[in-house]
Amino acid sequence: MQGYSLKLKKTKQKIRTFYNAANGLPSDLITATVIDSKGVLWVGTDNGLSKFDGKKFTAVDIKADDAYITMLHADKEGAVYAGVGNQLLRFKDGKLVSTTELDGKVLHAATDYNGVDWVLTEKLLYSNKNGAFERIEPNDTPDCAGLAAFHEDAVFAAGSFGLQILHGKRPRWALIISQTSAIPTNELTAIAADKWNHVWLGTKNGVLIYDGRNRWLTPDTVNALPKASVTKIVISKTGAAYIGTEIGLYIIDGTKESFLGYNRWLPDFKVTSIAVSDDGNMLYVGTEKGLAAIEFKLMSLSEKAEYYQYTVEKYHNREGYTTNRRLTEEGNIESGAPEITDNDGLWTGSYVASQSLRYGATKDKEALKSARRGMRAMLKLMSITGIDGFTARAYRRPGEPGFGDGDIEWHLTEDENGPLEWKGETSSDEMTGHFFGLSLYYDLCADEKEKKEIGTALAKIVDHILRNEYTLCDADGLPTTWAHWGPQELNHDEKWFWERGINSLEMLNMLKVVYHMTGDEKYQKEYESLIRKSNYALNCVQYKIFDANTSHIDDNLGFLSMTTLLRYEQDPTLRQYYLMGFKHHWNDQRPERSPLWNIMYGALTGEHCDLENAVRSLEELPLDLIHHKVVNSVRPEIVWDCGQELFGGQRQLKEPLPYDEKPMNKYDNNPFLADRGTGLRAEDGTVYLLPYWYARYYGMIIEE
Repeated sequence: MQGYSLKLKKTKQKIRTFYNAANGLPSDLITATVIDSKGVLWVGTDNGLSKFDGKKFTAVDIKADDAYITMLHADKEGAVYAGVGNQLLRFKDGKLVSTTELDGKVLHAATDYNGVDWVLTEKLLYSNKNGAFERIEPNDTPDCAGLAAFHEDAVFAAGSFGLQILHGKRPRWALIISQTSAIPTNELTAIAADKWNHVWLGTKNGVLIYDGRNRWLTPDTVNALPKASVTKIVISKTGAAYIGTEIGLYIIDGTKESFLGYNRWLPDFKVTSIAVSDDGNMLYVGTEKGLAAIEFKLMSLSEKAEYYQYTVEKYHNREGYTTNRRLTEEGNIESGAPEITDNDGLWTGSYVASQSLRYGATKDKEALKSARRGMRAMLKLMSITGIDGFTARAYRRPGEPGFGDGDIEWHLTEDENGPLEWKGETSSDEMTGHFFGLSLYYDLCADEKEKKEIGTALAKIVDHILRNEYTLCDADGLPTTWAHWGPQELNHDEKWFWERGINSLEMLNMLKVVYHMTGDEKYQKEYESLIRKSNYALNCVQYKIFDANTSHIDDNLGFLSMTTLLRYEQDPTLRQYYLMGFKHHWNDQRPERSPLWNIMYGALTGEHCDLENAVRSLEELPLDLIHHKVVNSVRPEIVWDCGQELFGGQRQLKEPLPYDEKPMNKYDNNPFLADRGTGLRAEDGTVYLLPYWYARYYGMIIEE
């Protein structure tokens, strides 16, 4: 059904590492950073200076009692200047070559286009034209926030009461203040300049760009300029602007504007220093709680898939079940173990689907092996309950969390490996996951023996549901809370208003799957009866009910069920009803830029599906899938939504943030939230692998 495809190139992926005193730095408080001409990073702290070769930190002897590094600067000759109190240290080829005492504490340095070095102390401005620093002019801004220089007639110093510009035959400062110019504020917090004589200035309310004469660009006139309180600005050799603020780092790079925030990308909120390599592929961001090293690495989507495949197999496999990993150390993927969840079958079913599609696209035997392992695990959930056709949510063994805690929903039994407890109260989520994942395995991977086994197992589930008046009946003889699919409830009981459409869809899907697998006409007759007598097809026309984007569990169930049903239903009239419901659902979800929803919609309809946005989301998804604590509510530019209070929802955004900026979540969770996470959970790579292999199987993406 796929209507079009995209040919893709490699894109840059971010890999971040945090460093602090425990990793060899003199202190957690980073005061300055700079990269020298050999690509070596120099890191200044409140307790000394270090060099970093990409692997380890080496202390630099600054031969001073006061070890607070006030500034670092690299000149055009490749030398590095360091400010320590009133001393200016110069390093060449990594060695200290000179120490100059200046009048007042060294604050900032800059090199102009002519190669002249300028240094500002709390008392004086100095220049080094002939190999020695000469006094030029007193510093009228002792709390100066930064220095920039084009040439000797254009040196800029930003401070708390305006912008000073050095100019004239006999150099003097001209003061630019709001009382006499169009500058929006006198309180400046940072400064940088590009090679085209444009000056970038930081303020408490965002970034300004100044032409050096009388033109000012502000966040009110240029949407790309951040509005947060600025601490540092660096204009890189690639032209990109790196803007440190009190809440994180903004990057403006051509058409791409991004934000690197606390915990996912930075050790702390406030940016104290920035250094970027000449090619833009290495970025170092200092904070008061350590240093972030961020590598930008070119990767194709297939290379990302290989990476996630490796992490799933290494960190997320528990007896064939693929789930989140619960961490015992914040942010450390090596700690903890795969989680036992209420939806082991659903998440494993999604992974089985990804591997089945991978096998369908590539015939890779490793894909078949992974899919088969997951399929076996899912079938086991159907066999351990002792109730014909009733599937467990999960099981746990002695020594695993919660075993033997007396929870009434966990039931003791044993298998070939010994005792275990299985969990009941099985939901419609589980059934959807089983029918979705196993149907794809059946069509793309299964041999004849496996097809019979899977068809028999799923038919038993449907028989159980029909036998128990369209419900799953638990070990206590009662229907489970959410597994209700009967017309009496869905069509005639207002308590089931929200489930009417989605549960009708699920029931039709399950009947169609088992009819496809078994050929038994009783399932087709039941399917047709629900459509003719109970309006189940009409219930699907608008099965997604508006909820102000507060509940996303049914979104996941709807897409998994509808895509499966559309694979099997060929009647053109019924497809019209289903496709109406599918389009309505996708349009509701469209703002999320979900790679899975977009790709599924395009694959099963052949229509335009915002495929570019799906690819963009796949590109943005971080390699590190840890649920880091993410805090975006501090950002002044984000737009908040309203209406959620009608449904008891949390405060959330008008539109979701990019995937590498928002909190980590599965597709059944809320992408509109600004803040979330603890760092104690790691998502499994199915969030990438399922949409990626769906697109690959249906020919929607082609890689160079």
